[in-house]
Amino acid sequence: MIRFGTGGWRDIIGEKFTFDNVRKFSQGIANQILQNHKQDQGVVIGYDNRFMAEEFAKASVEIFAANNIRVIFLTPSVPTPLVNFVTIEEKAAAGLTFTASHNPYIYNGIKYVHEGGLPATEDITTELEKSINAVQADEIKRIHYNRALENNLTIRKDYTNEFITFVESQINLDLIKQANISVLYDPMFGTGINSLLTLLVDSRSKIKIIHDKADPLFGGRVPAPTESSLWRLTGMMKEEQYDIGIATDGDGDRIAIIDEKGYYVDANEILVILYYYFLEYKGMKGNVVRNISTTHLLDDISNYYGFECIEKPVGFKHIAEGMLQSDAVLGGESSGGITIKGHLLEKDAILSAGIILELLAYTKKPLSEIRQEIKGKFGKRYFKEHNYSYEAEYKEHIQSVIFGTAAEKLYRGDLLEHKTYDGVKWEWSDGTWCLVRFSGTEPVLRIMVESPKDDKIEGIIQNVMKVIESSILSHH
Repeated sequence: MIRFGTGGWRDIIGEKFTFDNVRKFSQGIANQILQNHKQDQGVVIGYDNRFMAEEFAKASVEIFAANNIRVIFLTPSVPTPLVNFVTIEEKAAAGLTFTASHNPYIYNGIKYVHEGGLPATEDITTELEKSINAVQADEIKRIHYNRALENNLTIRKDYTNEFITFVESQINLDLIKQANISVLYDPMFGTGINSLLTLLVDSRSKIKIIHDKADPLFGGRVPAPTESSLWRLTGMMKEEQYDIGIATDGDGDRIAIIDEKGYYVDANEILVILYYYFLEYKGMKGNVVRNISTTHLLDDISNYYGFECIEKPVGFKHIAEGMLQSDAVLGGESSGGITIKGHLLEKDAILSAGIILELLAYTKKPLSEIRQEIKGKFGKRYFKEHNYSYEAEYKEHIQSVIFGTAAEKLYRGDLLEHKTYDGVKWEWSDGTWCLVRFSGTEPVLRIMVESPKDDKIEGIIQNVMKVIESSILSHH
C-alpha cells in the first residue's frame, strides 16, 4: 500500500521504496493524467542527491514515456522549488521530485505538485492514492530510457538560469549588490547549492560554502537545518566574520539562518522577521498564513498592524490554500517552509534567502539588531519540538490517550482553546500552547510547545511523555 503523506510519498529505500513501487506509483499518476485528458501537457521530473535518486527518476521517466506522456527530465540534481517552477512555466500536468526532503538518508520519496504548480488538495491525493494502489504489475507500461530519449518522448534540460531569473525578479538585486554582504552557506550536501550559489554570485555577495559536495549520506546527519545539525555553521559564524549564515535542507525548500553573532535563528523566527520586514519597512499590507504548529508571534504582529493571522492544518497545501483565499503576503510553517505572495505557492528556501539578503541591504542593520527590535515591540516566545518514536502497534492507543488528556495534566493555566482538527492543541491564556500530532512522513509523534516563559516548556513536554508512557505500560 502506497500512502500519500505531506506532499507526496516517502518510504525506506529497499523496504517499500523500490523500483517496482516507483513504477507502480508512476503508472498510477499516468493513468490519472490520461483519464483527465492532460497527456499533451506532459510532466516534469527532477531528483535530489539521495541514494539512487537519478536511477529511480529514470525508472519513472520510462513509465510516463511508455504512456505517451512527454517528460521534461531536469538536469542536474535540482531543488524542489525548481521543479515546481518548471511545472508552472511548461504548463505541465504534474511535477515529481525524487526526494525525501529532510528525512534520514535511509529514506527516499516522491514529492508531487499538481498542474499550475499547486500543492495537491486532499481530494486529489485521495484519487491519486486510489489510482496508484489499483495498478497491477501486468498493467505497467515501460519503454527503455534510451529509447524514450531517441523518440523524443523525454528531453533533459537545465532550467537553473530561468529559475534564478524568476527569483531575482522578486527581490531588489541592485540594492543587494551595493551592500557587499558576506555569506557563509551550508547546503547540507543537498541540491540548494546550484541555485543559491548562482543567486549569491549574481548579488555580488562574498561567499564561503561548506558541505557543498553531493553526499547521499548527508555527512551522517539528517539533512534538516536544525540547531543541532548546524553546529559547524554556527561555530564558524562565531569564529569568523560574516554578515549572515544560511542553511538549506536536502532538497532546497526549507531554510535556517545564523545571525552575525553566531546565534541560530529558527524557522519560526525567520517567518516573524520577514513578516515584520514586509509590514514595517516595506509598507506592504496583508495577512499572514501559518500552520497549527507555527509561532503565535505572527498573530501578535498581524494584530498590531491591523491584519489577520490565518491558522491552517499541517501540510503546505493548506498554506497555499490560505494564501489564495486571503491574499496574504506571507505563509509558512515551523519546519522551515516559506512562501511569498507573487511567487510559487510552495516552500522555497532560495527566494527566502534572497529576501533575507534584501532585508540586510534595505535596513542597513545587522540581523541581531532586527531581532532585538522585534523583541522590544512584541516580546519573545520560546519554542521547542520533541519527537517521540513509537511502535506502530501502539499508534491507535496513543492517539486515543492524547485526545482524552485533560489540559491540567500538562500545564496549570486558564485554558482558552482545545483544538482537535489536526492532532490535539491546547492554548492557554498566558500565550502558552502545546500541540501533539503524528508525523505524516515517519513513525514519530511530534510534541511542540511555545510559551513566553522559557522555564515552562520542558515541563509540559515531560508531562506529555509521562501521559503516553504510563498509558503504554498500563496497556501491556
